[in-house]
Amino acid sequence: MSEQQLIERMKSGDEEAFTQFFDQYRDTIYNFGIRFCGNPEDASDILQETLINTFKYIRNFKGNAKLTTWLYRVASNACLQKRRKESGQESSLDELLETSHDAGSDNRYHPQDKLEQKEAARVIENAILNLPVHYRIPFLLREVERLPHKEIAEILETSLSNAKVRVHRARLLLRNQVADYFKRGR
Repeated sequence: MSEQQLIERMKSGDEEAFTQFFDQYRDTIYNFGIRFCGNPEDASDILQETLINTFKYIRNFKGNAKLTTWLYRVASNACLQKRRKESGQESSLDELLETSHDAGSDNRYHPQDKLEQKEAARVIENAILNLPVHYRIPFLLREVERLPHKEIAEILETSLSNAKVRVHRARLLLRNQVADYFKRGR
């Protein structure tokens, strides 16, 4: 079934189409949520909220953008709402690191190398989670989801140049946050 057919069936309330949609995009939304929030419980909440909002608002989807662009916008909004509700709370990274990184999983490495890789991954993940939200979302969309700047601009409903600037500033902030760790040789 084509993307357009799936959208039309969902707009008409076809439950089978929503099931197919869910099966097709569940991992994408969940992974975006885990990278944004830093833990599986919050990512599950983001997934659930995104799917509920997709069900509620699919009739408003005009088709001016790709379905995935619209979906990332819905997921980004769910992330922002969650962050606003929980402002000030720290996110646990232990489960994130276990699920999103295989740092040190190759048995050819010495145990010390594994620990250093895991520590470096933790530093980077913390730095990403500490980015201001208006930089974190475009950074994740570009560097993790590998979306083009144009699509990021559509998701964020901003100009192409603004999207590029946000990604660039996020990179600079991350570089500054992790520079000391990597300079001292871990």
